[in-house]
Amino acid sequence: MNIQKLVVFLDLAKTLSFTKTAEHLFTTQGTISKQIIALEKELDVQLFDRTHRKIELTEAAKLLLPYAKKIVEQYQEMNDVLETHTKKQNLSLSILTIPTMTHYAGFRHITQFLKLHPEFSIQLKEVESAEVPYYSTEQTDSIIFGRNFHEPPANFEWLPTEKDYFVAVLPAHHPLAQAKKLNLRELKDESFLLLGQQTNLYQPVIDLCHEVGFEPNIVYNGSRMDLILNMIANDMGISIVMEKTVNYLLKEDTVLVPITPNRESFLAFARKQGEHSLASNTFWKYLKQNIQLLRS
Repeated sequence: MNIQKLVVFLDLAKTLSFTKTAEHLFTTQGTISKQIIALEKELDVQLFDRTHRKIELTEAAKLLLPYAKKIVEQYQEMNDVLETHTKKQNLSLSILTIPTMTHYAGFRHITQFLKLHPEFSIQLKEVESAEVPYYSTEQTDSIIFGRNFHEPPANFEWLPTEKDYFVAVLPAHHPLAQAKKLNLRELKDESFLLLGQQTNLYQPVIDLCHEVGFEPNIVYNGSRMDLILNMIANDMGISIVMEKTVNYLLKEDTVLVPITPNRESFLAFARKQGEHSLASNTFWKYLKQNIQLLRS
């Protein structure tokens, strides 16, 4: 049933005038008459007695009246709820992010955007960087902030914010702690404390070790950078991590030393190509205007 027919019926039941109802609904008397006739055919009852100069409600119309009112009211309530939901969806943005996001420029872009656009809200969901691309397939309107060692798939658009590189983290009194740069092979006899396989940093470190001809002796792999640093400070081993991941956490009795060979990584915002919410498009436009894209 076309809800507009019930709207016409309710107005005509109140005015009992085709002319006045046509004026209320910004249409013609002919259109009102057609809508009523169509409704009567659909319900198989006569709703208005047109035998006198002034139309009157039939008994069937009086029975229909409370139900029609309820249907129209519920339809309008439904539209209001859906409109509110749509507005909230358009003004809300979900960002999937690696745990160390606050160490990077991407976090400053988010906070600055919210200051400029208080009408939007952002929900941050922390996931390990190895998981980020897979979450995106479930939440098509989410924006991702993660680490990549290469460009994302062709169905993604991305905006790199900065680069990051591997460094060695050593105890401050380590024989190589004062070196300006280390060849990774110089650490072949060390015990390695690494961020685990749930991140996308584990395998690149293994690959770098293989590149210079040795298999690392891994005595710890996990997700807690603070624990790794405490273990290094207590002479339990060394680590290879991304410089900006550890810079703000470094202890006085640990040092960073650049290494070679190395692997360049990009910190970047990414999203699937296609249609997006107002919040997503506004944030993406802001990023394009404010990020100086990195050139290889």
